[in-house]
Amino acid sequence: MVCPGRAHVRWAGGGVSSPMAGLPRLVLLLSGKRKSGKDFVAEEIQSRLGPDVCAILQLSGPLKEQYAKEHGLDFRRLLDTSDYKETYRQDMIRWGEEKRNTDPGFFCRIVVEGVTQPVW
Repeated sequence: MVCPGRAHVRWAGGGVSSPMAGLPRLVLLLSGKRKSGKDFVAEEIQSRLGPDVCAILQLSGPLKEQYAKEHGLDFRRLLDTSDYKETYRQDMIRWGEEKRNTDPGFFCRIVVEGVTQPVW
């Protein structure tokens, strides 16, 4: 589903079953600009499928948590919509890109740890 100026849904699963235990049967990737409705779309999908079937995973949480640890910042304040987060946004983006360049799966491994639902 693609709507100009809105969140984008990418279907990246396909198979009916996973060959290995612990792997999702379906992965939905949502991308879009800030405030484009990604969270809303994810929550709508989860409400229709149920939380036992669908897990909402966000890379922003682990990224902000690790950034806060390494820079001595308040992780909870980086999660809200305050000016606090905006103060660090550009540096956090740069830092996250550096982490991904060094280890592309760094944040993904953190976010999927312990997730058991078949739809992510």
